[in-house]
Amino acid sequence: MRNIYLIFRRDYLGYVKAWGFWLSLAAVPALMLVGSLFALFAAQSSPIRYYTVIEPGKVFAEAIDAEFARSEAAAMAQEIAGQMQLPEGAAQNGAMQSLRERKFIEVPPPAEDIDGLRPYLLGERLVFGPQGDKPLFAALILSADGKTLEYWSDDVSINSLRYEAQDAVRRLARKHALEAAGLDPDFIQNADDAAVDVPARRIRTVAEQASAGAEVTLADKAPVYVAGALAYFLWLMVFSIIQYLLMGTIEERSNKIFDTLLTSVRMPELLAGKLLAVFAVTSTMMLVWGLFTLSGSAFLASQVPGAGDMIAPFLSTAASPQILLPALVSFVLGYIMYGMIFMALGSLCDTIQEAQTLLSPMMILLMLPMFAIFIAFQDPGSPVVDVATWVPVFTPFLLILRMPHDPPMWEVALQMGLMVVTTLAVLWVSVRVYRAGAVNGASIGDLGKMLKGMGWKKAG
Repeated sequence: MRNIYLIFRRDYLGYVKAWGFWLSLAAVPALMLVGSLFALFAAQSSPIRYYTVIEPGKVFAEAIDAEFARSEAAAMAQEIAGQMQLPEGAAQNGAMQSLRERKFIEVPPPAEDIDGLRPYLLGERLVFGPQGDKPLFAALILSADGKTLEYWSDDVSINSLRYEAQDAVRRLARKHALEAAGLDPDFIQNADDAAVDVPARRIRTVAEQASAGAEVTLADKAPVYVAGALAYFLWLMVFSIIQYLLMGTIEERSNKIFDTLLTSVRMPELLAGKLLAVFAVTSTMMLVWGLFTLSGSAFLASQVPGAGDMIAPFLSTAASPQILLPALVSFVLGYIMYGMIFMALGSLCDTIQEAQTLLSPMMILLMLPMFAIFIAFQDPGSPVVDVATWVPVFTPFLLILRMPHDPPMWEVALQMGLMVVTTLAVLWVSVRVYRAGAVNGASIGDLGKMLKGMGWKKAG
């Protein structure tokens, strides 16, 4: 054990003492913070744009303005009242604030046809509006036959105004059709309001029904999201070990450090120490990121009404033994399995160029579980997921995702046993490949011969 500890301490301190480690550690939360602030700033700093509508009267202009008011009020009210659980009055106040910050403002047309509007749309001349003089962003011109409302603009990438205009003219057409049929303009809306509601209910035992009720709450959905986050967490940890195991092994092989180390420790001790060191490095990274997330969640809960109630079910689910224990087993076995594969392959490379030839198959190997995670998250009961869970390279990730859906315990036990057997087999092969590469100088071209020889040579 002392030799394992010494190897572990040597490698771990070698990683964490490097300034690049702490730089990469701080980069993720820093980029997340900067990205969030940038997105917020971009949304708030989006410029006010002028548009005009050329038509006899103000029918379409008023319809577009009403459509903006309707969509903005509905979106803000739903976001505030539904997610933050604020009273309805506060939601309406937030909606009115959204209206005051509208990014598209109608202005009187500075000309009556597209030729006259051209210099304004191209920015050669400015129009006066509530925000001062600005270029004309877009113009909507009703055709002579009244069947087309043409949308003219120099910016073809921003389509929100055109979409609002499309919704407005459809709503206006429905209103006219209802009036022509002698029906109230709100007939369809009233019919929709009178429709039978379809609320989500979860079946429970009689005792659970009496205490928790039947309504589907965030606590019911939290296990799925937590399991998905844990599966992705494992994938991210496995993905992050490649550079450490691969590059570290190449450096020690090229510098002949293995010869010195193996004079003091045995091969299993060397491998165990290195694997634990890289596990500790990635765990340090995940711990720091986890603390950052918890700190952000605590700050959010203290500053935003209702946020604490939203976060609590996720924290409770993460501490549940039903999720936590399978996740720990999958973490340990999945990490050892993938870690030994990468370490063994790294021992066969002398240069970074040789290692780069291995990165493509490694990336494919790692992307396959990510595809499986995506499918399982969308439809955990899919037969594809049931079959893929029995594939050892997928099992550590998919087993976590299946736990919220109460899979049969015999399946869980057998899949864990399969992971154990596969991990032991990977260890057996990897130790021999590592010995051949680190001690005997075998290269990646000798891998096929080594694997073929293992079929008839005795272990050790």
